[in-house]
Amino acid sequence: FSVVLIGPLTRKDLLQAQGEFEIDSAIPDLKITRWGFTADPTNPWRCFWFEKWTGTHTGTLKTAQGNYEPTGNYMDGVPAVFSVVWNPEGKVQYRSVGYPVERHEGNTDGKAAVFGVFHTVGLKIPGHPGSRLLRFFQRLGHKMNPKSGRSWSREEDIPTWWTSKSRGADLSKGEK
Repeated sequence: FSVVLIGPLTRKDLLQAQGEFEIDSAIPDLKITRWGFTADPTNPWRCFWFEKWTGTHTGTLKTAQGNYEPTGNYMDGVPAVFSVVWNPEGKVQYRSVGYPVERHEGNTDGKAAVFGVFHTVGLKIPGHPGSRLLRFFQRLGHKMNPKSGRSWSREEDIPTWWTSKSRGADLSKGEK
């Protein structure tokens, strides 16, 4: 599993991280519009699609860092790309979530999916891929609170088929 600033995460680490916040309680009218499902022409096991999230912050978002009381803010998320890769046995091997494709739309400051929700409720995540400050805080969080949600899984838990060396907000090889 990976998101723009998070990953790779194993299923276990993803479920732990998701358990630390309740999006459905914070935005009970969350609407996820999906469209454009297409097979990857270079990987027969992958499907891509787009999503746009909208909803109103009328409930409390509970997180490990504290609670975010209702603001009444309306989230008009940016369109984003999602994908899933299956293995030959038909089991999900990998999911990528919420990569913005048009950061100038909506009102979430270019953030999609869960990061758009965080922005709407007032939880501002600093930085972007490659941000030294965000990379520092991700690593600090792993050291200071190793049992809390992770920005990426432990090296020994990452599957051998995962070849990227970037972790969390790190840039991928070749990015500047």
